[in-house]
Amino acid sequence: MPFSMHKQGDVIYSEGQPLQYLSFITNGTVEASFAGRSFRYKKGDTLGFYDIGAGGYSHTYTAVSDVALLTYPYENFGTIEKLLCDNADVANRLVESACRQIAEFMRFWSSLRREADSLYVSLIDLYPQYERLCKLYAAAPGKLLGYSALTRFTGPQEFETWLHDYYVQISDLEPSARKAFFHGNPGISSGFVRRGVEDVLSVMNACRAYVEYLKNTAKFFINSDGHDLFSLISELHLNSINIRGADIDVESLMVNLTGLMSTVSSIDFTNYMQRLNAYRNDLVVKRASQVLTDAPSGAGGAGGQAGAGGSKANLADHLNTILDYSECPDEMRNKFSRYVHDYAKLADKNASDDEARRLRNELTSIFYKVYQLVLAKSLKDPGPSTIINMFLNFGYVDPALAGQENADFLYTIADTYRGDPQLGVYTLREWLTAIYNGQKEPNRSEFDMDYTDTIRDMKAKKTIDAKEETRLMADLNEKLRFEMENAFPSGNKITFGRVTTFCPLFSEHNVQRKLEDTLLTPGLLKKAIDEIRDIDFSAFYRETMYSNTEIGVPKEFLHVEVTPDFILMPNAGIRGVMWQEIEGKKRTTPARIFLPAFLEGDVKSLIVRLTGEFRWEMCRRVQGARWNDLSEPSLTSEYCDYLQFYKKNSELTTEMKDNIKSELDRAKKNYRAVFVSNYADWLQYESKGSLRLNRIVRRMLLEYCTFAAPIREKLKQNPQYAELFNKFNIKQQRNIRHVSSVMQKVRQSGKPIPKELQDELEFMGK
Repeated sequence: MPFSMHKQGDVIYSEGQPLQYLSFITNGTVEASFAGRSFRYKKGDTLGFYDIGAGGYSHTYTAVSDVALLTYPYENFGTIEKLLCDNADVANRLVESACRQIAEFMRFWSSLRREADSLYVSLIDLYPQYERLCKLYAAAPGKLLGYSALTRFTGPQEFETWLHDYYVQISDLEPSARKAFFHGNPGISSGFVRRGVEDVLSVMNACRAYVEYLKNTAKFFINSDGHDLFSLISELHLNSINIRGADIDVESLMVNLTGLMSTVSSIDFTNYMQRLNAYRNDLVVKRASQVLTDAPSGAGGAGGQAGAGGSKANLADHLNTILDYSECPDEMRNKFSRYVHDYAKLADKNASDDEARRLRNELTSIFYKVYQLVLAKSLKDPGPSTIINMFLNFGYVDPALAGQENADFLYTIADTYRGDPQLGVYTLREWLTAIYNGQKEPNRSEFDMDYTDTIRDMKAKKTIDAKEETRLMADLNEKLRFEMENAFPSGNKITFGRVTTFCPLFSEHNVQRKLEDTLLTPGLLKKAIDEIRDIDFSAFYRETMYSNTEIGVPKEFLHVEVTPDFILMPNAGIRGVMWQEIEGKKRTTPARIFLPAFLEGDVKSLIVRLTGEFRWEMCRRVQGARWNDLSEPSLTSEYCDYLQFYKKNSELTTEMKDNIKSELDRAKKNYRAVFVSNYADWLQYESKGSLRLNRIVRRMLLEYCTFAAPIREKLKQNPQYAELFNKFNIKQQRNIRHVSSVMQKVRQSGKPIPKELQDELEFMGK
């Protein structure tokens, strides 16, 4: 086979040129452009494989460096079959390269699909928000032409995960294994290449379709003629800036839009930046004129300067108050001050450029160091100032960054902000104090290791000796440090919700609603938990073994209720996280749930979802290694079996199977996520007789998440529930008779009946 040499920058083959050669790269790097994406191929890769079915080169191949190619003439598919039969090394190289290229195209297709879904979901979220703000601030909403006809895109073909894995794993085989399999087996070799060509052409066509959809959808956000969402929101912002509250509300919407657009690959970025800069310049002018308009009558230039100076003094005062209290080293103090001021000056605090990301990361890192110092001092301080309480409870550092209205509200609640440990609700500061006082054990780390496991692991690895292990196990300061370096930073970021733009400082741009409307209180959480228990009465019950030989009860399995601990993170966030289902290894300890102090969402919906996650994880904990083994029936094992084999389930109609496939796709094949979604429908709709689930899911949920007696009574006439309730009632009556007989034996022995048995009988009647 002849060699060909190409200099850096040479176009080796052009798109549309007839396919004449299969070329094997022996040296250098080649770039192929396709659908706005560049793919790079190096030594060992094949050029022209996925062009076989197209009849010509579907890419333009350009030499990134000096390139040497081993070329093989291509006439028709028969020449490929001959090559595979005659040359084992070349055949192996072709197969390996083909697998890599197909897998890379499938990853490209997957990324396009995610971007298309994200763009569609963002548009149907942002435009209604714009319309809502127009109504709120008495502005006529502009129309987004074509918006009502927009639909979520489904590509010409969907590809399952196994296809990607199939090619990747063939590529990862040892060369000798690949040679042994393909060489000398022309039927296998030819079949592989034919199927590979078909697959890659299908994926490429799907990619082209997604790229076209993305281009069309991106035009709704920004386009050359200016009739777009960017224009509508910026115009609303500039025209309503003098209305109280509008500046903050509309800017928050614009921040969401610009944060999204900075990640969209299919927009004209030059046009976007020009219009963004023009909007920002107009905004500065509008705000400056508004300041002059609002100035007191007779205020001259000196008065204006004094006002500005006062604002800066306030910012410095609060930040310096915190840093003075922390007694941090000068280097840390100077860095933190500089980073805070740089962050406050960012026009777009959610920017995705390298400089903004670096600043957020640096600020996050040093924030937690300062926080540890401030907390450590406050634990010995009987009366820290309001500013210190604002910092510890909310991540507050200055009024300019928080917004004056928000800062005023935080100031009014900081000294009285409390959880309720009796209800299991803790502010972050209360939680950390409880660990320091030995009342609570630290949470697991993000690697799912608790404090005890971590210390024992260190001992096993011989990084500490037995004496140090004993000391660390009892050291409350070390336990506090473990919590602050592990669960606190992770929980704070996750509950904030927008992890890529997270910064722990309390900032006005993250506040979407009035703080007083989003503050989570013990009363709100208790109400949400009680509403769930009124429907799913056993949600927080666990089975435990009870033994009392003195009264003749050797062993009984009873149910005890343990509601979760809620820990309120110092942020205005959108998510909650079920961090751990028990403490340590003891099953009768509370779960740990992290929530934002200010929740930008519906409390009950979030607690329902977290309760579903808790039920799943608690079942996994109880079942251990056999959590998905159907030979031991449980919530998780039955659900896994149902989702894994739904296609073969004769109880399900074709429509039901299609719905299950859609659920799995939305959940990215995560069985827990599917269950949580079904659980939410179970509580919200099925409990009211509104059927949303199929009969198999309904049967499983009734078995393991049974409705409370009043709801069962209301639904018993419904034929969809009648048989299920009858079976449940038979089982429940059998359990009641058993517990009653145990109590009768105790009563006959003359002993008092223990509260545990009385509670179990009450549980059985719920």
